[in-house]
Amino acid sequence: MNEREQFVRGTLMGALGLVVAGLVVFGAFGKWDWALGLATGALVGLFSFGLIVSTVVRLTERSASRSRGQRYWWIRSILRLLGVAIIVFFVIVYLPVNLIGMALGLLTVQLGMGGYFIVRSSFLHRSTTGMEDRQL
Repeated sequence: MNEREQFVRGTLMGALGLVVAGLVVFGAFGKWDWALGLATGALVGLFSFGLIVSTVVRLTERSASRSRGQRYWWIRSILRLLGVAIIVFFVIVYLPVNLIGMALGLLTVQLGMGGYFIVRSSFLHRSTTGMEDRQL
């Protein structure tokens, strides 16, 4: 598994862990509108993260000769983002979601990414410290 796939998987696992913990806490206190907001926000955040990852992969791993296919790809991406905005609008208008819970759900992907970086750096620091001691 290369570094990018490891980063994406680590971020997704961190976000999933935060969402599950949040749903358990909100469920335990009977805050179902918060739980629904958290779940909706997390889904939107994960979908947006997927779009960002696919954009970065497409822009960094393709050849410089992009013409017609590139234009259609951008149009599809913008339409997907517009679709997400429409879904968020309808969720806010028609479902009993708490907006703070939804904002927390949107934040879970970024917190999952930060958690992944912290865990990875602590493991890397621990493993490189041992390597330095052995080499000296």
